[in-house]
Amino acid sequence: IDALQEFKIQSGIYSAEFGRGIGQVNVTTKSGTNAYHGTVWEFLRNNKLDALPYAFGVDTPKSSPFRWNQFGFTLGGPVRIPHLIDGRNKLFFMGNYEGFRLRNQKETLFSVPSAAMRRGDFSERSATIRDPLTNAPFPGNTIPVSRLSPISLALLDYYPLPNQPTLGLANNFLAVNRNRTDKDQINVRADFTESSKSSWYGRYGWTDEGQFTGGIRLNGGTVATRAQQALIDNTRVLSASLVNEMRFGYNRFFNAAGTELNNVMDPIAAVGIPLPTKVPPDAWGLPSIGIAGFSGFGPDSNSPYINRNQNWQFTENLSWNRGSHFVKTGADLRLDHYNQDGNQFARGSAGFNNNVATGYGFADFMIGYLGTWSYASGLAVARLTAFSQSYYISDTWKLRPNLTITSGLRYEFTPPWTDTSERQITAVIPLNTPQPQVADLSLHPVLVRAGTGDFYENAGIRFSPDIQVARDGRLGDRLIKADYTNFAPRFGAAWSVTPKTVLRAGVGRFFVQDIGNIAFDMNRNLQGRLTVQSTSTNLISTWTDPFNFGGGNPCNTPAGVLCVARPLVLTSNIDRKTPYVDEWESSVQQEFTSNMALEVSYLGSRGRRLQRWINLANQPVPGTSSIVSRSPFPEFGLFQGAANVGYSRYNALGLKVTRRYSNGLTVLGSYTYSKSTDNGSGIRTLGTDPLNPQNSYCLSCEDGPSVFDQRHRFVTSAVYDLPFGHGRKYLSEGVVGKVVGGWKLNSIVTIGSGFPLTVSAGEDTANIGNCCRPDRVAGVSTALDNPTVSRWFNTAAYSRAAAGAFGSAGRSEVIGPGIINWDFSTSKELQISATNYIQLRFEAFNFLNHPNWGDPNTTFNSVAFGTINSTRTEMRQLQFGLKLIF
Repeated sequence: IDALQEFKIQSGIYSAEFGRGIGQVNVTTKSGTNAYHGTVWEFLRNNKLDALPYAFGVDTPKSSPFRWNQFGFTLGGPVRIPHLIDGRNKLFFMGNYEGFRLRNQKETLFSVPSAAMRRGDFSERSATIRDPLTNAPFPGNTIPVSRLSPISLALLDYYPLPNQPTLGLANNFLAVNRNRTDKDQINVRADFTESSKSSWYGRYGWTDEGQFTGGIRLNGGTVATRAQQALIDNTRVLSASLVNEMRFGYNRFFNAAGTELNNVMDPIAAVGIPLPTKVPPDAWGLPSIGIAGFSGFGPDSNSPYINRNQNWQFTENLSWNRGSHFVKTGADLRLDHYNQDGNQFARGSAGFNNNVATGYGFADFMIGYLGTWSYASGLAVARLTAFSQSYYISDTWKLRPNLTITSGLRYEFTPPWTDTSERQITAVIPLNTPQPQVADLSLHPVLVRAGTGDFYENAGIRFSPDIQVARDGRLGDRLIKADYTNFAPRFGAAWSVTPKTVLRAGVGRFFVQDIGNIAFDMNRNLQGRLTVQSTSTNLISTWTDPFNFGGGNPCNTPAGVLCVARPLVLTSNIDRKTPYVDEWESSVQQEFTSNMALEVSYLGSRGRRLQRWINLANQPVPGTSSIVSRSPFPEFGLFQGAANVGYSRYNALGLKVTRRYSNGLTVLGSYTYSKSTDNGSGIRTLGTDPLNPQNSYCLSCEDGPSVFDQRHRFVTSAVYDLPFGHGRKYLSEGVVGKVVGGWKLNSIVTIGSGFPLTVSAGEDTANIGNCCRPDRVAGVSTALDNPTVSRWFNTAAYSRAAAGAFGSAGRSEVIGPGIINWDFSTSKELQISATNYIQLRFEAFNFLNHPNWGDPNTTFNSVAFGTINSTRTEMRQLQFGLKLIF
């Protein structure tokens, strides 16, 4: 913060100079001056000063270790080397270093099976445990020891026993996970005044961060990040009315996310899960294991990911003053390299459901019968590049002294990514239909790889022979067509009706450019992502044969090459269009006195052609027969990909009051009433929005409140200079005045309503290979008069959907807990000399120690359905700071 001169949040209808998505932050760093100035600071937090965590378990909560240190310095001034350089009035420097150190514990409740169930004894459960070999109940609801899977028993070493003596199975394990974050960053800036008409500045920034997130039984994760930025800028006065700015920048970004066992230990090999290909060391870790009704274990299946990205950017801006017009035009050219290695399911992902082998998910786990098994043969490799261009012109016209009109036009061209490694695969899909078993093979999808030649070049897989493949250049190098129509007009007006009344209005279009994720998804296909799914009548996947190779290898592949039948294909619509948002706003600002002002505003927007992850083809209609028999193209699994099918609507009314009092008190209050709806709030999972719609043939069925829809939000802040001490009304003289004088109080209060949540079934009742929602009980409200953490919403409003049918529940039907938070701080400056002083700071976060609940469990078949087991914010934390300014 101390290295920043100013920052500006671009929101609403801003100039055509700025493009891409709505909402930007422009930061200006400080430059040196003719005198040497700097700061040194240290901020610290410690759990010994903080409130106890909220008690979700039965035990009295204990203070969890928490250490937070933020420290650093800045130094700036003229560049001076005796007898060589005197930079005063010409050459300056500014540099800063900042470090962060965090050590903390996080306590979370999970639901895990009992000790008896881990021995195969399910006599405590009312559900009948069937023998899948005979379909008869196991005697005494107990699985014989001889039938327990050795692999499952070995995996139990990574799955904890209950440690909370609750009555049931819900929230019976309290996990204490230790987390660690270390971050260091350096910024250096140099300014050079070449002449009265030309000035230069350059900046270099370096950031290094390491994170460790603890997990139960070696299920933790790690993230390593290193970022570097370099910039050089020249501003030159060409004439009295013409100014040119030229800027060149370079960014380099490295990020590696994985498990704590990456490159350390391969537990999959240790427990004996047979895989046709070796898990690469970068992906070592447990498979992701989900068990119906319980908390799963193993790290998230969506890792590792290793990014080594680079970006070169050239910006040119020309400003022209002519009469009442201020015209600005320019260009922004970017060359992006997006290099990523990684994959989902590189360690495998297993699901155990209640409707497959024994009738109970954990019993299936104990005997080693998998409901689903998803796997990828290795890490996808992407070497993507794109050269994007943006051009703009804007005019600010002061039509009259009290009326200003702004207009502009921006053009953006960002082509689809090109994969220089030619590993991308997409699909040409001639027909999208729910009709089962399409007979005409010419209407079946064809997998198309970038480049020409051997489709399986450098591939460790083979698709089954019934899958059509091609590598003949039919889709070009990018596999997706470019969109050349991205024109973004902007218009705005500001009218000072009176010296104290100002009206503003504007409208604009903003394009949302692809940042590379979708292109990388197409690189995953060469690793052969597939899902093997069992049913109660077709138990084809077990720990000892998860791929059902006992049923035959249609590819006749040798050892080390994965045969992929019915692959999960990640693709994108070939005729992709750039998503955009149209936004409009109006406001009136009224100054009642020199110390009080009111602003009333309206903001609306509509998103169109938004990208939504859907099943582009091959989603079968619900039914009880096998998925293959109902699939339009039975040789494939699902086609998941991005399509321009999303839309959004947003409307908001805002009120803001500013009041400055003569006694040193300033108060700012704002209230926003808003509503946001869409048919999918993110291109992927976001909040409780799943990856795919329940029914990709009915996207209107997904229409509902956005996951970030917060209807009410009130924020007030206050700053109060206490009237004590030198030059103040009270105690202006004496020792007491020096002690109590100079203190400043700051306060921020935030009150907001909760966010929408979607209830999921937790099982594939529709039998389509994709999870869905439960049924909604007619006439029963989801809301409760007195919600609690043990029952936040009315769980009786939902029931299990019929087998082979979609649930009738809608999206975003439950409203989660709101937030009430008060942050308070006070500071005092102690003068050492005319230019040097010490600043003392004290800050209290969540000053009232109010528990702000996390979201409730929204998985219908979970034993913890409807309960809350975490807080959204920490309980009260205190921070002390000391800063030297010289």
